[in-house]
Amino acid sequence: MIERRLRLPDRDLTYTVTHSRRRRTIGLKVTEDGLTVTLPHRLSARHADTAVRDKQAWVLDRLDRMDLRARPALQGVEGEKIGWLGTPLPLRVHRDDRVRTRVLRENDALHVHIDQALPPDMAASALRSALHRWRKTEALTLMTPKLEAYAEQLGARRPKVSVREQKRRWGSCSEDGSIRMNARLIGFDESLIDYVCAHEACHLKVMDHSKRFYALLDQIMPDHRARSRALKEAVAAGVAF
Repeated sequence: MIERRLRLPDRDLTYTVTHSRRRRTIGLKVTEDGLTVTLPHRLSARHADTAVRDKQAWVLDRLDRMDLRARPALQGVEGEKIGWLGTPLPLRVHRDDRVRTRVLRENDALHVHIDQALPPDMAASALRSALHRWRKTEALTLMTPKLEAYAEQLGARRPKVSVREQKRRWGSCSEDGSIRMNARLIGFDESLIDYVCAHEACHLKVMDHSKRFYALLDQIMPDHRARSRALKEAVAAGVAF
């Protein structure tokens, strides 16, 4: 893996080059970490420069979109916006006497109650931990009945549902009927959450992405393609955590 710099008409671009013995063509991928170009084993790095120049409009568009998706990280302070079903809920921090840290959603705000005896650094850590727990609980409560309903529509057995905080995958389904959902989905519009639930429920019947899989998805969610595109472009409400 090497790093290269390339001067384009409107900016200087730094990107990563890797080689693969399995590739037969040049691959370009833009993620939160930037642009990566994967070359077939025998090609030199200069071929990567050529590929980036040829695809520069696509590359720059993707990089700009990724910049727009970048969100400030959670600090755990009064007034921060926490995403819930596409809505940024303002954070309200209450320092109470002898209370266990808890999170309540009330009156279009998210209220966190913390023991006032905790020093600032411990209070901030307790608040962040409480918000992570709250998000997982909200996600499991919301998504489990959706997944069960889609499974029933498909004639599949009821899945065992769990949630995790994952960076890359919105959901996954195992051959034993277990579905793992990403708790971070709770920050997106509910229609996009429904799409991921429907997608994973179809894997209860078909594990791959074959024509049979998409026929099932067409059956229970005819507009799934539009929702999939919307999810790829969407930004979760609130700060990132």
